[in-house]
Amino acid sequence: MWWNWTLAVASVVVLPVVGYAEDISVPLSIPIPPAVSEIELSYVGERTTPAVTLSGPSAAVPSLPYRPFVPTLDLRGLFGEARLFGSCQGPQTLSKEGIDLQRAPGKGLRCGQRIPLHQAEIAVDLLSYETLRIRGHATGRVVVALEDRAAAQREDNLPLATVMGPFDLTLPLKGIGQKLDLRSLTALVVSTETAGAHILFEQIEAAQPSVAPRGPVGIGFWVWTYREAIRDPNALLATCRVQSCSRVLIQMPSQTDDDALWRHYARLLMTMQEAGVAAFALDGYPEAIQEPHKLADKIQRLLALVKPGGISGIQLDIEPYLLPNFLKDEAQLRRYVETIDTLKDVIGGRVRLSMVIPFWLAAPTLAGRPLAYAVMDRVDEVAVMSYRTDLDEVKEIAEDILRYGDLVETRVWLAVETTPLPVEQHVVLRREMDPDRADAVLDYDRRLLQWMPQAGGSNGSTRREWFRIHHRFTVRPERLTFAGRSRAEVSASVKRIVEMTSHSSFSGVIIHDVDGFRALPD
Repeated sequence: MWWNWTLAVASVVVLPVVGYAEDISVPLSIPIPPAVSEIELSYVGERTTPAVTLSGPSAAVPSLPYRPFVPTLDLRGLFGEARLFGSCQGPQTLSKEGIDLQRAPGKGLRCGQRIPLHQAEIAVDLLSYETLRIRGHATGRVVVALEDRAAAQREDNLPLATVMGPFDLTLPLKGIGQKLDLRSLTALVVSTETAGAHILFEQIEAAQPSVAPRGPVGIGFWVWTYREAIRDPNALLATCRVQSCSRVLIQMPSQTDDDALWRHYARLLMTMQEAGVAAFALDGYPEAIQEPHKLADKIQRLLALVKPGGISGIQLDIEPYLLPNFLKDEAQLRRYVETIDTLKDVIGGRVRLSMVIPFWLAAPTLAGRPLAYAVMDRVDEVAVMSYRTDLDEVKEIAEDILRYGDLVETRVWLAVETTPLPVEQHVVLRREMDPDRADAVLDYDRRLLQWMPQAGGSNGSTRREWFRIHHRFTVRPERLTFAGRSRAEVSASVKRIVEMTSHSSFSGVIIHDVDGFRALPD
């Protein structure tokens, strides 16, 4: 498993001198300067060689979207000023009389108006809503479309319907949410290719779903030591019974393990199933997005050994974001979701497909939509690495994934950590124009970050930039893991997460991992 520290509390600390005396290799391919504006060095535990992250100029941070909480939202009351685009001429206002779409003679075919969903020109978050009702009257053929923030940047939109005469549309937001990011809707767009058209909206409302009772929830354990579990399945079952565990997710053997071990592993999974504990085979590694056939071979090998109903599912823990530049390379993002598609085809619906994802995967986007949502569209369930000991924070960081799960009916498991984690220390440097104020220099040609370089010592490199330490912070493991606390405290926290999470998509809590939990004091 991989831990993300993005939301961890930052505090100023005195970092050790280690790492400040020697040059630091920058193993990535560095673009032409001044492409790098920030460098982050991450020292894990006692390691003296840091992980290096290079960042370009920061993009402008968009305003937070308006997130309404009313059961039925009248969008017409929020609209901003309509604006013409294409070949339109005439007034660009939204009034009680409606919108005129008049094409200028001799201009292009399409004429339209863009209507901001909020008067302040900020995005509107409709992820917690189920349907969009649009009712009115059109003269001529008018295309009604929606736009989100990413589509607006592309000057694009998603057509919802072509209307003519009286119309009354009730549109499921599920289908729209699989094409746009419902957390950042920006405008309603109307357009026509006729010489002239008119549209009047009598009702534009978003409705939340009726309160659906949450289904049964469970508790699970990740199990990485498959040989130990094979040797003593009763010990694993005993831990499950004490904690009222309803599922175990057990690491698959290596492809180099012999057939006998694979048969024992299959028998272990079926033993769990027969004891009333849902058994999932668990596997994955970052390079799987480059060689999905190898993971597919393991899955096929396992499925050939188990009878129908012998296991409940297969969980993939691929973690491709550990590969260099993964989040900056759309080709790698596509390979990730294509790998899921490939492995889903191999499984062929015989068992459930589950994916492990970090909570922050709702932030990076693929084709304008959150990467987490692209994953959720393809699988039966996700397990979210929501590793926090503050339970309110667990709820907060998983909220957008739970809401999307509600919308598309993808089950969501949350997770808590019990294994010891190291302290992480971070140094963040930012580009400095004045060499006299700099703490380090980035040598693009030699791919080195040099501390306190000697004045005038260029080493023959002409591509160099100066950097200054901007801030330092420490990530404390006690905020992320229950290691060192009691089993009773972990059990109480799991119970509290179950009580406070009301989303219909919520399925339960997985504990990482069974060995870490057993090592806790009673």
